[in-house]
Amino acid sequence: MNTKIDEKTDKIIREYEVNDNQKLTLPLLSIHQLDIATDEEAEQFVKEIIHDEAKLGFPLYSMYKKYGIMFQAIDAISAHVLLVINDEHSLETLAIFNHIYNRIGFNLIFDKMTVFRPRYTNETSVENTEQMPSQAKEVDKKSSDGLSQETKSKQLKLDVFGMEVA
Repeated sequence: MNTKIDEKTDKIIREYEVNDNQKLTLPLLSIHQLDIATDEEAEQFVKEIIHDEAKLGFPLYSMYKKYGIMFQAIDAISAHVLLVINDEHSLETLAIFNHIYNRIGFNLIFDKMTVFRPRYTNETSVENTEQMPSQAKEVDKKSSDGLSQETKSKQLKLDVFGMEVA
């Protein structure tokens, strides 16, 4: 088993130093969560979905939406933790994955490249997007006013000519 143990206290390490010198601490698993982590389907998920040979090297974006975490499988038995959302659900899910990885002898890598952040909220971006369309139209109008009719005409001809090739 690939369990990390603190040599001074002989306790299993559940705290990792990640990006921006933050401490990421994995919660203890409940009995129900341990049942999930020891289930054969969980092991298959790690081996067949996360470590699918076709996905090696690619970040698994789909994990972010469902679990609030993102892994990048590096090889057949190692995955890098790229992103962890700082909320209870994401940390518990990560603790389950950490237990699965340790149990089956795989490596889950936490390091300075692991980003630990609060969940992204749309509140500020909604305010900005409400203002953006009118600002974008103004910028677009200003930039198109600066173009001469000859430049617009040339661009149109180039676009049409390029379409004939296809």
